Amino acid sequence: MQMTLNGNTLDILLPTKADPGMPIHHLTQALRAMVWVLSLLAGAASAQPNAVLSACASHTPPFVLFAKGEPVSGFSLELLQAMSKKIGRPLRVSELPWAHCLQDVRSGAINLAIDAYDDAERRKTFLYSTPYHTLTPQVFYKAHSLLDTLQIKEVRDLERFKGCGVHDYTYEHYDLDAAKLDRGAASDLQMMLKLKAGHCDYAIEELEYIVGGRNTAANWPDESDLKSMRPVWARGPQVHFLIGRGLPGAAELLTEIDQAIAVAEKSGQTNALRRKYFDTANPAAKKR
Repeated sequence: MQMTLNGNTLDILLPTKADPGMPIHHLTQALRAMVWVLSLLAGAASAQPNAVLSACASHTPPFVLFAKGEPVSGFSLELLQAMSKKIGRPLRVSELPWAHCLQDVRSGAINLAIDAYDDAERRKTFLYSTPYHTLTPQVFYKAHSLLDTLQIKEVRDLERFKGCGVHDYTYEHYDLDAAKLDRGAASDLQMMLKLKAGHCDYAIEELEYIVGGRNTAANWPDESDLKSMRPVWARGPQVHFLIGRGLPGAAELLTEIDQAIAVAEKSGQTNALRRKYFDTANPAAKKR
């Protein structure tokens, strides 16, 4: 029998009929061994330097930006492009709903997912890369409001006020009970509009995502009457690449990804991308 694996033809000899002298369990073991060897060959082939590195993400400015008729861009996308060149594999990125993206990475249909927060339950199914960015927790509020005049030093100071968040977002890293927040907003844009309209005293979001909204949403509100602060007690979430646990070549790919992350950080390439996409004083980070 012949089979093709990543462009290479393999000749596999199979018996045309069972050997009467061979016990059936020996034949079964031989076939299982053959399947195992083929899976190893497939994993090795997928890790070849010229094999495509496939990734998926959702539209999450400024980390990954999908725009019709334009190349995919964003902090994480450009970082991964540089890493794929270092590894020696061309990159292919697909825009998928997050749940679909995770499903395809779990099955091995796609090599890795971009921009995942750490999660103990998810670690049972996925391998996590080392983090490549720590986000900046932020509290937004109206200037000259009561909250503006007070010293907010701990979470209980903030809990005296009404807060706004986004539906299905988690706020554990702020030590806030999400159930006590007004999470009727479906997006950061809607949340900021509710804050400006006076429906809440403060709004919670990482600074990087707010910068992404400012730079990409045509109807982003004027923030000249707003202020923000970095809550000292909040823990900045980190973003990682995810690889399906237990898949052929997964451990080897994780090692390559971690090494490439370290190289990009040490060379200053990651910091240059942070300035490009997160620093609003940089002209390259203005509305694009």
